[in-house]
Amino acid sequence: MKVPRLTEGDSMELKMTPMIDVVFLLLVFFVWTSSFELPEFDLPSAIAETPAGGSEVGADPAPAEAFDEIVIGLKIQAGQVQIEFNGQPLADVPALQAKLAEIISLGVQPPVIVDPDDEITMNVAVQIYDAARAAGADRVLFAADPSPTTP
Repeated sequence: MKVPRLTEGDSMELKMTPMIDVVFLLLVFFVWTSSFELPEFDLPSAIAETPAGGSEVGADPAPAEAFDEIVIGLKIQAGQVQIEFNGQPLADVPALQAKLAEIISLGVQPPVIVDPDDEITMNVAVQIYDAARAAGADRVLFAADPSPTTP
């Protein structure tokens, strides 16, 4: 292979302006696409396994059930308000508040969704909302009817 010769008048010059432009564009792109917010909460993982030799010394036991969301259903049966916690019936509002406080004490903050039937009055729904907030739930939401009503 023949190496090109440089004559005295020729000089190899490296153009820096295009390289600086590309580096600047990359910098701008990464700054715009990065997130400077802290994560709101850590998601529980069901794929974490204990080592083959047994459990780690001093490790906290994982919660028995990971909650994606908690749905509190409110229905009227025989003139009484029935409270369902993820499909399981509960006796009253203090029992609901105790169960929510127990879950939140595990260190998870799943969203709590209050799903009242059409016959449930607003004061009952707000009472359930207040009980969930008093138990320590940060996100308490109301379920929306997916089918719009036409007049």
